[in-house]
Amino acid sequence: MRKLSLRTLLHRSTFKTRLWIGIVSIVILAIWITGFSSQYLASRLLERKTAELSQMMIGKSAQALEEKLRKVRLSVLTFMMSPPFEDILRASPGSDDSYYSYFALNNALQVPLVQMQLIEPSIESALVSAPIGEFYSVTGAKRTDIAFGDTPLSRIMREKTLPLWVPAHRDELFESSGSVLSLLIEPISAYRGTDVQVVVNVREAAIKEYAETNVVGDSGSIVVIDAEGKPVMDENSSFVSPVLEAAFRREVDAGRNHFEYKFDGKEYLVNWAKVTFPDNWMIFYFQPKDVLLKDIRYMWWVTLIIVLALIPLALILSKWITGLLIRPLYRLQRLMGRAGDSDLSVRFTSEYRDEVAQVGERFNTMLEKIELLIQDVTDAEKQKRMSEVKALQAQIDPHFLYNTLNTILWKSESRKQEDVKEMIVSLSQLFRLGLNNGHDLTTVAKEVDHVSRYLILQQQCYEELFTYEITVEEGLEEQPLLKILLQPLVENSILHGFQSEDYTGRISIRVSRDGIFIVCRVEDNGKGFDKELVEAELASAGRQEKGGYALRNVYTRLRLHYGDKAVMELESEPYRLTAVTLRFPGEYEDKLT
Repeated sequence: MRKLSLRTLLHRSTFKTRLWIGIVSIVILAIWITGFSSQYLASRLLERKTAELSQMMIGKSAQALEEKLRKVRLSVLTFMMSPPFEDILRASPGSDDSYYSYFALNNALQVPLVQMQLIEPSIESALVSAPIGEFYSVTGAKRTDIAFGDTPLSRIMREKTLPLWVPAHRDELFESSGSVLSLLIEPISAYRGTDVQVVVNVREAAIKEYAETNVVGDSGSIVVIDAEGKPVMDENSSFVSPVLEAAFRREVDAGRNHFEYKFDGKEYLVNWAKVTFPDNWMIFYFQPKDVLLKDIRYMWWVTLIIVLALIPLALILSKWITGLLIRPLYRLQRLMGRAGDSDLSVRFTSEYRDEVAQVGERFNTMLEKIELLIQDVTDAEKQKRMSEVKALQAQIDPHFLYNTLNTILWKSESRKQEDVKEMIVSLSQLFRLGLNNGHDLTTVAKEVDHVSRYLILQQQCYEELFTYEITVEEGLEEQPLLKILLQPLVENSILHGFQSEDYTGRISIRVSRDGIFIVCRVEDNGKGFDKELVEAELASAGRQEKGGYALRNVYTRLRLHYGDKAVMELESEPYRLTAVTLRFPGEYEDKLT
């Protein structure tokens, strides 16, 4: 039999086969040439551009780190120019009142210490060692088992020229969760000879964050060394050892800002820059070459996959008819997926009357029944929530009524008729506003009137116990909200804030708008409460401890009515500021009737 040639096979093939062979051959050839040539060119270009970009970024990171260190030193200098610090320089030890002067000076120094940390938040702690004693922030966790003179920092200050940065180390003066860098500095003033030393500890994490600015991704690593070649931070990093090698130093001394270096069996692209302030630090950035070129490898595999995928392209086309036949089934599958994602509004339609169409009709019927069941459950839950709200609103402490009636009786016997009249009117208005014709919702104006009546009655019952002020943002008077929100909070302030105290309390009530939210805030200067304990009890499902029932009542009613959009925020600083802030939506579906 005569052997068939390729031309003969092509002549005997159909036009569809010949077209398929031509397209596949041209596409495969073009992709092979384009893919592999572009891979080579892209790898060279990417390596060069990466080196330039990395150098630019490491330069910016060096500038950012330098600015950070300048800012730290500037904040310290500002601190040392403060009058309390000057008083420490002038103070002399050994006087009769030095013991009391120490506490007065330390107390005065707290403000500039706080200002220094506000100027530069990365400062974790600071210590001033003076002949009269050691000064530091009262909010810092100062270790009492060691004095500054017994630490290595004190020895460094005696032996080296200041100011000086000490690389990352464990803080021996203060209780710290992480390592710190220490700035050792002496005062710059007319009282320089007073043997005063200042140590400022900066969080290593904050300095590292600035060192990593713009450069460190998922694969890159940095190393910062000082002028003596010691690591400034992360001394246990695996990239510290190559920086100390002689071959590495020769590359740096050659003046190239980027070069390739190999250690531990891997090749790295190294970029570096100098941080001239404060002490000629150097920052190095290591990037693995294999990671940099991973996109090229990915391109190679994609090219190969595309080429291989084109070969069976003709076979794949044969599946088109099958796809046409099962297209309704795919559409039904997508609708089922949307229904599974809680979209019950979907419906299946088909112009055919086959088995798939029948399944689709059953699917539609099932969705309709599910919607009816969900509506029934929603209505039942709404009724339950309304019942729970009414039950909570009914739980009002009766002791207030007893005290009010007793006060009315006492004032009546004392012939204080005007006070009796005012209390009866206020009590009547209090109940009328509280009942609110059986509605759960009231307005801001009525709610404020309700709490005002309550405060008037309490001032009559507890004369000179407290003063109060109420502020309502203009335009909110007719804003609807849940009733009896403010009175329980005010009651909590009176009964548990300063009822047993011997000073005049102060209550401030403010209602304002924050975007779409209404904010109700009640403040007092009472003895406060344990914020963490109260928050834990509010979050739990258990019963509230004594003294926290009002908060629990208000919080539960807010959550029942407004859901997750309602927030109660607590603040407590005893005898200074105790506040409860309610935040809830100003627009909702319920309407006042």
